[in-house]
Formats: sequence, C-alpha cells, structure tokens
Amino acid sequence: MATDNSLPTTLAGTRFRWFARGTAVGMLLIAVVNALSYFVRSSDWGNLIGKAEANDEAIGFPFVVWESGNTYNGFYADYPMLFLNVLVAFAIGSMVGIIAVGQRETLNRLVDDFEREAEAAGESKRPIQFSLMGLMTATTLCAVFVAIAVKLAARPETLLAIYALGPICLVAIAMLPRRLSWQRRVAIITPSALTLIAVAIAVGVRLGIEFDKVMMGIFLCWTPQSAVAAIALTTTLFLQQACR
Repeated sequence: MATDNSLPTTLAGTRFRWFARGTAVGMLLIAVVNALSYFVRSSDWGNLIGKAEANDEAIGFPFVVWESGNTYNGFYADYPMLFLNVLVAFAIGSMVGIIAVGQRETLNRLVDDFEREAEAAGESKRPIQFSLMGLMTATTLCAVFVAIAVKLAARPETLLAIYALGPICLVAIAMLPRRLSWQRRVAIITPSALTLIAVAIAVGVRLGIEFDKVMMGIFLCWTPQSAVAAIALTTTLFLQQACR
C-alpha cells in the first residue's frame, strides 16, 4: 500500500497525541500548584532543611492530602482526597488537551518546522550509546562526587542550595555543549539530576533528616521550577516559529 510522504515524520501527531500532550501539560500545572500549596499551608519551611520542627505542615490543592501529625488511619496520606485532586487535575488537563486538539494543524506545522531547522543546523541525531566502561566510569565519578559533597558540605545551606538552584544548574549543564540534539541533552540531564538527588539524600542523612522529607523537598522545590522552565521554553520556541 502506498504511503503519503507529505505527512510530517517528526513529533507532530494525531488528535489523540495532542490531546494527551495537552492533558499532560494541564496536569503538570496542577502538580505545580500542589507543590506550591505547601508553602501556603505550612507556617514554617525550615523543617525541609532540618532548621525547625514545624507541626503545622500540610500539602494539597484543592484538597489537603497530607498534614504533619495526621496518621490517616495508618496511611501516609489521605488517599481519597488525593484521588479527588487527581480527578481535578485530569479535568483541567482535558481542557488544555481540547485546546491543543483545536490548534493541531498549527502545532504540527510549528513542530515540523522546528525539526527541519534542527536538522539544517547539523544537530546530531545519532542514537545515544552507553558502553559498560562508560557506565562504570560515570558511576564511579558520581560516587566520588557524592562522598566529597557529603564530607565537606553536610550543612543545611547545601540542601537549601540544591532545592533552590538544582534545576537551574542542571539546565545549564545540559545547554552548555553546542550542536546537540534535545535527546542528548536529556541524556545529560538525567544522570546529573540523579547525582544531585543522591547528594541531597546523603546530606540529609548526615543532618538527621528523614529520607522522605528530603524527597518531599526535592518535589516541592524542583517541580515548580522545572515545569515553568519547560513550559516557558516550549512556548518561546513555538512563538519564535509562529512569528517567522
């Protein structure tokens, strides 16, 4: 059967794909609001870095799903309220998805133009390959880096810096090399992010902060920064393409 070679072969897609992408963006925005709700519902944020023992911490939007001191009948969180929050996120995400479907033709054209410009600029599109030696070297370097960071910088200020500056540093590391495809930049960010999280966990252990508290700090601080940066970057690229 003959195929239509005029159709774009890039990330552009069908109505279902754009609906899924739009829904994901909408739900991500609700995740950002949920993360930020901690800083509104809690009276003291110092507990994230071991500086205070706040008893009135809470998180959740529009419904509270976790509150310090509440056992929730033996469960870590209020799962019925969490389910309702997920439903709200899906409903709002679906609205964004419907808007994306309505703009499908324009979005397909913008993505297709962006991919062609990337190819014309000579960005590498070869598949990323990992050797066993490379993996062992990267693992060793990460272990050494974590050990040095924990030994020399087991301080609350270190955790605060990771919470506040982690996403910015990761993006800077990935964007510094030139003429790389976005797949390779993601391949740079992923191990860097895991290493930084490992450092945060190790520092937290040295400071006597619980593992789940450190991970909550990562979620609360990194989610808004990462989501806003990703959406802003994508929007900027689309607007640049649309204005040409």
